[in-house]
Amino acid sequence: MSIDIRVSALAVLLLSASLAGCFGGDDDGPTVYGGPIDLIVYYEETAGSIQQNWQNGNMVSSTGVEMKFEFGSTSSSKGEITSIYLIPGDGGDTVSQNPTDGAELSYTYGTHGLFNVTLGAIDDEGNEHMIYVFIRIDMTIVWTDDNTAQSSMTFEVTPDTEDHIPLPETVMYRSTVENPGGNVIFGGGNSDVTWSLKNGEDVEIDTQSGTINDGGSETMEDSSKVIVAGTWTLEVSADGDNVNIDNEIMIHYVEGSESAKNPRPA
Repeated sequence: MSIDIRVSALAVLLLSASLAGCFGGDDDGPTVYGGPIDLIVYYEETAGSIQQNWQNGNMVSSTGVEMKFEFGSTSSSKGEITSIYLIPGDGGDTVSQNPTDGAELSYTYGTHGLFNVTLGAIDDEGNEHMIYVFIRIDMTIVWTDDNTAQSSMTFEVTPDTEDHIPLPETVMYRSTVENPGGNVIFGGGNSDVTWSLKNGEDVEIDTQSGTINDGGSETMEDSSKVIVAGTWTLEVSADGDNVNIDNEIMIHYVEGSESAKNPRPA
């Protein structure tokens, strides 16, 4: 997908968000809502970042981002609100409940993307109203490999959004390689290290190299705004002493592409 198409797709999404109207329930996109439901939803956050931690090829932890939406002021002039719901926009199940069981809905995102969230309410006469909120979730992946001559980490750049758009704005990497010092008996030597970043089409978009002295370390980093969907790969290879590798991948979307916060007034 070219960058022009990607930017155009994002522009369409942002235009849709701008047409979502007042989150007090007066507007449901370009057509003015004239029904009985006054849909008022408050939320403190619309952006966050998740982190995965990997060690020697195994994921050891992952932190999601929980988003909360409070419907306590939502009402209907035709009856009682019997259901409030949240469609997360990442393919996950709809979250719904009767507001008598609680007026807050929450959802935890475990992957990155700019998600178009649907928030809605239904009254006991079958009337329904919904609004849309954009949630931006960035991602950081921390990867460590110890005492190795070859490390290959893969990560998914394609978001789990509907139609898998928009793609991230930027993919960045920072990699620190340490050549542990030898002991007094065996000593140690230098290590020639090569870094290679490949995009989702297996095209190498960055390569760097350096010689790390015994007991030394070196950090390489780069970023790309030419984003290709698919699984990317960061490979680090060492010729000489085995090394310790600490990689950090950062997947970021356009800051400000999320909807504005809408906290409950003090």
